[in-house]
Amino acid sequence: PTFTPVESTTELHHRKTIMALKTNLLYDALTLLNYSVEVPIGKRYSALLYHQFPWWRWGEANNEYCIRFLSLGAEGRWWFKPQPRLSGEKGIWRDKLVGHFLGLYAESGKWDFEFGRSICHQGEHWSVGLSYGFSMPIGKRLNLEFSLSAGFASIAYRKFAPSEDYEILWRDPVKHGRWAYFGPTKAQVSLVIPITVKTSKKGGFQ
Repeated sequence: PTFTPVESTTELHHRKTIMALKTNLLYDALTLLNYSVEVPIGKRYSALLYHQFPWWRWGEANNEYCIRFLSLGAEGRWWFKPQPRLSGEKGIWRDKLVGHFLGLYAESGKWDFEFGRSICHQGEHWSVGLSYGFSMPIGKRLNLEFSLSAGFASIAYRKFAPSEDYEILWRDPVKHGRWAYFGPTKAQVSLVIPITVKTSKKGGFQ
């Protein structure tokens, strides 16, 4: 019989992660629309920028009910095991932004919550703290990320009273102040879309 020679090395094609787009499903479920962009830096680090932007108003005079929350934050992350891996029976290749991580974050923003005459508050906030999380592939084009953050938050608040027709909000001269808080600040279950480019490499997976 005649045999065809087989080369000792083969050309492997894998995907290099250059960015990841994310949304926190917990916030989405509460109509708190949000998105995040994460960029890997070297082998062990990444930078995350996130934005929350629900801006809903409805009801009488379009001012009876309100959920408005504008927030911008950034987080630096350190990944425990940055080496490339072949994950699962389907051969899902991930080179970065998977596994366990620690993060340091800071964010600030403003908010406005109104529910008829029972709740009518506006204010601003800022927060700093630490994050811990884990990200894993759930498909060839999707990751799922879990994280919990804790730290210090400073929240300025002001109470208002609406007029009879809800056209005007009257500020309460007494009920205002600033609330300082230390403890859990964020919880995230995020759907992640890695943005990758194709590269080629001699040999096998390491």
